[in-house]
Amino acid sequence: MKQLISQVDRELMQDDLLIRVASGLCGGVVTLVGLLLLVGFTARGVDRLPGGWPLAVAFVVLALAFGVPLVLRSVTSRRTAFGRFLVRHATLGATRRPDDFTLWIMLPAIALTVMLRRLGVSGETEIE
Repeated sequence: MKQLISQVDRELMQDDLLIRVASGLCGGVVTLVGLLLLVGFTARGVDRLPGGWPLAVAFVVLALAFGVPLVLRSVTSRRTAFGRFLVRHATLGATRRPDDFTLWIMLPAIALTVMLRRLGVSGETEIE
C-alpha cells in the first residue's frame, strides 16, 4: 500500500498538472454557478431578494471574478506574462486548509490527474 501511495504521489507532484486540473474544476464550478445565477436573476427577477439588484449583481460579479481566472489558469502557459500573473493571483485558497470543499474539488482532481497521466498528458515544469 505504501508503494502505491508513493507512486501516486510521484505522479501527482511531477509538474503542475494537478494544480491545473484542480483550478479548472474549481473555476468551472464557480463560473457555472455565476452563469446560472445570472440566468436565474434575469429570468425570474430579483424581487424576492432582500437587497434587490445590487446584491444579485454582487453575487454574479464575485462568482465570475473568482471562476474565470481559475479556468484561465488551467489553460494558460506560465511562460507568458498573463500566465505568471494568474499563477501569483488566481490561487486555490481552500487547498491550504482541508475542509469539505477541498475534498469535493481535490479528490476528483487527483483522480482525473492520475487518469490524464496514464494517457500521457503532462503539465509544465517549474520556470528556471
